[in-house]
Amino acid sequence: MMKMAQKLLCILLFGLIMLTACATGNNDNLSKEESSKDMENTKEISEISETSTENSQIVREYIPVLRFAVVSDTHITTAGTKEAERLKKLFETAYDYASSDKNYNTLDALIMVGDITDNGNLPQYNALKQIIANNMKAETTLITVMGNHEFYGGGISVYNEAMDSELNKDIEIKGFHFIGLSPSDGNSYDSSKAFLEEALENASKDSGKPIFTFQHHHLKDTVYVSSEWYTYSSDMLKSVYGNYPQVINFSGHSHGPINNPTSIWQGDFTCLGTGTLAYFEMTSGMTYGTIPPNAANAAQYYIVEVDENNLVRILPYNILANDFFKTPSNTDGDEYLVYYIDIPSGEMNYRPGDRYENSDTPYFDEDATAEITEITQNTCLITFPQAKDNDCIYSYEIVFQSDKGNQNIKSFSEYYFEPMPETLSFRASGLKQNTDYTVSVYPVDCYGKKGSPIETYFTTLKGVDVKYSSQNPVTFHGTFCDFESLESLKLSTSTFAYGGSINGDVFVGDWTSAGLNANSKAALEGGKGYNGSTALGVWSEDGVNQGLYIFATGENKNTKLYPDVDYLRVWADFTGLDFRKANFGLVSPNGGLFTTDELDGRSDLSFWYMAEGSDKWVEYKHGGDGCFGDVQDSSVKNFKGWFAFPVKDFAYRSGTGTVSEGSGVAYHYNEIAGIYMFWDYSDNGSYIGKKFYLDEIHIVADYTVFEDYVQN
Repeated sequence: MMKMAQKLLCILLFGLIMLTACATGNNDNLSKEESSKDMENTKEISEISETSTENSQIVREYIPVLRFAVVSDTHITTAGTKEAERLKKLFETAYDYASSDKNYNTLDALIMVGDITDNGNLPQYNALKQIIANNMKAETTLITVMGNHEFYGGGISVYNEAMDSELNKDIEIKGFHFIGLSPSDGNSYDSSKAFLEEALENASKDSGKPIFTFQHHHLKDTVYVSSEWYTYSSDMLKSVYGNYPQVINFSGHSHGPINNPTSIWQGDFTCLGTGTLAYFEMTSGMTYGTIPPNAANAAQYYIVEVDENNLVRILPYNILANDFFKTPSNTDGDEYLVYYIDIPSGEMNYRPGDRYENSDTPYFDEDATAEITEITQNTCLITFPQAKDNDCIYSYEIVFQSDKGNQNIKSFSEYYFEPMPETLSFRASGLKQNTDYTVSVYPVDCYGKKGSPIETYFTTLKGVDVKYSSQNPVTFHGTFCDFESLESLKLSTSTFAYGGSINGDVFVGDWTSAGLNANSKAALEGGKGYNGSTALGVWSEDGVNQGLYIFATGENKNTKLYPDVDYLRVWADFTGLDFRKANFGLVSPNGGLFTTDELDGRSDLSFWYMAEGSDKWVEYKHGGDGCFGDVQDSSVKNFKGWFAFPVKDFAYRSGTGTVSEGSGVAYHYNEIAGIYMFWDYSDNGSYIGKKFYLDEIHIVADYTVFEDYVQN
């Protein structure tokens, strides 16, 4: 690892290249040949500058007149947590960098852009202030604003008492304005409009200088993840900031990586997303949702500098690597990631459209191959090398194609880790047994450009032939349980998904443990099910989140083995109530719990409903939390009829069962130990004690086909 002074020299030299590129209006799209040539020239200049004072004058060194650090989403709770240690490291690395600069060795300010604590209570503010008191020097001005988490356990009054008596602020440091806004209710900034307009007008009187603004939430459709995580006041803020092209706005909230090139955006002004010290969260659409594996390996911030010509330099820093971020590309070698904003020129070099047009299409090396190993009836492991790109390999789309249907995996490239892994491996599940597959791996860059795939072929193993056979009299082929054969219901006192055992027909209690809840109820009720049959009535005497399990046991003889596990089909009666959130799932033979709730950020997950008396299935979407319900924009209030859920969307919940499986892995067994449902009542109504009914639970290949079952 280079010493800080050596890092500074490398950044200064790399800055020479970037300044040259800025002059041509193409600073973030150097060709490979230009980059190689410039690096050779930089090496020569470096040697001259180190040996000859006279000749070193040909190098235009970047000499700051202002330097500050920006961080967001520190989520401090107590001293000693990883977030607390990372904040201490921020101070250490920022001061180390500043002191290594012989021309300007000061850190003028630290900006903390909201979610500075985890829930905004006084003990957490005290822990934060103690870290600051122990690590911040007198030369540094602290500026904070509130985020949404500051409203969870404290609110405005506690923030005013503990951190700052002012919610909004306009602070001048070394002649530069810092304008910060706090949300009035955890998201909205509408009440701050007049303050912002006046502060910007005052700051703009020195028109040649940048104006630094910040609020916790992103402005919609600007920086990375802002299409999903943003303030409701986005239009208002854009309309105000847009009058001042010298505005450089910082925001957080999303936990998106700052080394993603789209974390800087320019339109009528400039925006930057500021990362986190807690954990990564990304855009939706990936197989495992918005939170990737090893997401807690996230600790990053910006160092921002301004020189006497009002040229702004922004340096993303990776605390975990103890170094400035490199460019997130496999073709750029050891170049540092540096953003330059030339305020006097008014040039905008980070416009999304221009960057897309100027970017290359990602590609694999000619000799790149994908390898398939650990093949089973329904799963395999695919391993392949990283693709190449001139900006950032963002993700991969892996398509498993067969004559029995396709299966897709979408996953991030892990560009946000340093060093970036040279190869990636993913486990595919939910495949068909004894089936030939063509596998295509497509690289996707940070601007959404998709490259040509590498391909490979394999065949899944043939499993033991399974024929559906029910020991209970049932109406339909594929029935797991219809409750008609149960003379009485035996409630289980635990669930082996969380280390317990199956000692009854149904468990209803805590949704994340084997804990019972005396207010959670289930009972058999005649005449309430499909065509007036017996159903399972379920209700709660409180508003606590519930976990419902319906088991297969030797006593109830619910069917365990199925030839095709493609859809869970359930008859349900939700008359008179609604859910805030709810979802279904399956329990594997080793107790693993698989549900759509594990696919946070996937708003593309479908389920189907056919109302009683209708012959038409209607498609609905789970919300971004992998659930249906009124807060997921998929209310099922008063629905009565058939529901169907794709088993490929039931993903493994970490920590359940006796066998640990990978994040995002779909259900891949022909044996079913139990059916799961998570639910809690909607907040929009008095539903405490209200019953809903479940009946005719099926495991089928095609949810639209109701095949009569003939008992052997």
